[in-house]
Amino acid sequence: MIHPERLGHVVIKVRDLERSKKFYIEVLGMDLMEEVPQFRIAFLAFNRRDHHEIGLLEVGPEADPGKFEQVGLLHIAFRMKTYEELRAAYQELKSREVKVVATVDHGVARGVYFKDPDGNELELYVDGDPAVFGKWPNAYAGVEKLDFAQDSPGLMESVLPPDTH
Repeated sequence: MIHPERLGHVVIKVRDLERSKKFYIEVLGMDLMEEVPQFRIAFLAFNRRDHHEIGLLEVGPEADPGKFEQVGLLHIAFRMKTYEELRAAYQELKSREVKVVATVDHGVARGVYFKDPDGNELELYVDGDPAVFGKWPNAYAGVEKLDFAQDSPGLMESVLPPDTH
């Protein structure tokens, strides 16, 4: 059996590399580690810990955005240290007019879901309190909105396809 140490990085396809670099650097605070212009790819990391955690590969302005009902990546999640940091990140997203598509208390974690400029779904989350994981019938299936984001859509309104609710 294979046992990787951890997830190393994710590479996503984007339409406009410059626009996406700006978003991931200015909104999420990532550092540009390297760029390879001949391949139209940029490598970014948080706190310069790794050679990259996110790769951005430009595929051009006419790229198909894909559909929800298609096999592939649903979202990329970035863990925050505290609930207060998550609350501040939510306010930062709102101040930068980034569309928040949902906020959710899953029980096991609390998350803010939003889209990058190409429509890739991202999540900022903080782990829930292990003492309250059992609050939901299934600790992974809570769907309540976060207390600081009652004005934003919840999971049932935004993240799931219309025919599931």
